[in-house]
Amino acid sequence: MQEITTHTLTRGLKSTLTDWGFSGTFAGYTADFSTLIIILCCSIIVYYIAKFIINNFLKRLVERSTSKWDDHLYEQKVFTRLAMLLPALVLQVSLVPSISQYPIAIRYIELGLHLFITWIFLRVIVSFLNAVYHIYGDLDISDSKPIKGYVQIGKILTYVVGGIAMISVLIGQSPLTLLAGLGAMSAVIMLIFKDSILGFVAGVQLSSNKMLHIGDWITMPKYNTDGTVIDVSLVTVKVRNFDNSVSCIPTYTLISDSFQNWRSMDQAGGRRMKRSILIDIGTIRFVDGVMLENLKMKKIIIADQPNPDSGITNLGLFRKYILDYLRNIPQLNKDASLLVRTLQPTENGLPIELYAYFIPPNLTEFEDFQAGLFEHIFSVLPEFGLKAFQRPSG
Repeated sequence: MQEITTHTLTRGLKSTLTDWGFSGTFAGYTADFSTLIIILCCSIIVYYIAKFIINNFLKRLVERSTSKWDDHLYEQKVFTRLAMLLPALVLQVSLVPSISQYPIAIRYIELGLHLFITWIFLRVIVSFLNAVYHIYGDLDISDSKPIKGYVQIGKILTYVVGGIAMISVLIGQSPLTLLAGLGAMSAVIMLIFKDSILGFVAGVQLSSNKMLHIGDWITMPKYNTDGTVIDVSLVTVKVRNFDNSVSCIPTYTLISDSFQNWRSMDQAGGRRMKRSILIDIGTIRFVDGVMLENLKMKKIIIADQPNPDSGITNLGLFRKYILDYLRNIPQLNKDASLLVRTLQPTENGLPIELYAYFIPPNLTEFEDFQAGLFEHIFSVLPEFGLKAFQRPSG
């Protein structure tokens, strides 16, 4: 039906021009050219009609939908780029039959249409991959298993396959012939895409072994990196440092080099505190009644306070007091390890180590808490007859 319409239009125009006094040759060329212009205008009108429908009616349906996947498909212009296929199909069906008497022109027009359709398909596939990435980003699993590297690999493969298809159309050869030629250039291809291949392999290992998630706090002194992971792509991992600078680390170096991931700190129930204070061994002695009375007067309360005859030392009483003090601090995780212990004596005194987990993740709050805690410990030491070790000058 379409072929009859274009031929009828051409014959009608040629007949009209002939009636106006133009020669048959001029009337034929003018009629063919006018038909070509009309078909091109119709294809453009079809595209804008489809675009109007997408931007008005389809957009309203997407906005009313409760699901999010169609929003991402619309925002990434998947439907708009699909609409670009309509003018190409109109030209494919209508244009070639209307100028069948020009075989050379038909050859170049079909070549251009094939290239255009291939290019549109590439754009549609890339837009669809972008939409898939954003749809997956709305899922909770996206932070622990990012797919940005896989999406980028999909885009590279799409462009490679599309490029091969377009080249095969231009030179008139089978794509298999080009692939056979690319096999001989595999070494060059490996060199060009070395970072992408290494990044892809590293991304698979990082994801499958759950070594790195978006939002993890990692440290890599070699690259002067200490901050939170904000993006994991095919080639680089972006880390926002605590000074708000951004470090871009090659993905494969996270496999070839070592890095420290602090995610387990949160999984353990808080930020770990592990600090010690050195006690002068010469100040350790047994507790007597005078010391217990002084502690009562100064309202230093110890649960299950021992008797003077129990044989407990002032250091043991001090450890008991600090442990009770820590148990009454709401910011410490009571379900995790909470210890006040002595370590191996050294020439600098006897270390007393405090081991606990601070729940709030904020580093500033944690450091402020540690400072206040040890200030309290140093100030209460003399009440137990203890001294912190301090190396004499000289």
